[in-house]
Amino acid sequence: MSKYLLVDFGSTYTKLTAVDTNEEKILATSVSFSTVDSDIEVGFNKTLKKLENKIGIQTYDKTIACSSAAGGLKMAAIGIV
Repeated sequence: MSKYLLVDFGSTYTKLTAVDTNEEKILATSVSFSTVDSDIEVGFNKTLKKLENKIGIQTYDKTIACSSAAGGLKMAAIGIV
């Protein structure tokens, strides 16, 4: 099984999707408010916990992140990607 964690850092929401590329299916999704004023990792970790509550702690073969945010958060997310 090949599992990917897909991340979108948005200006309002941080969204995570876990997918199994071999089975071609979405394992789970989760959404939390983005933490624009402090550290985007806070919002990411909160969203990851929600995802883990649905499917348990997973090991991912690859994590792919992008940003749909405008302004300062977009610049911070580019550094992470």
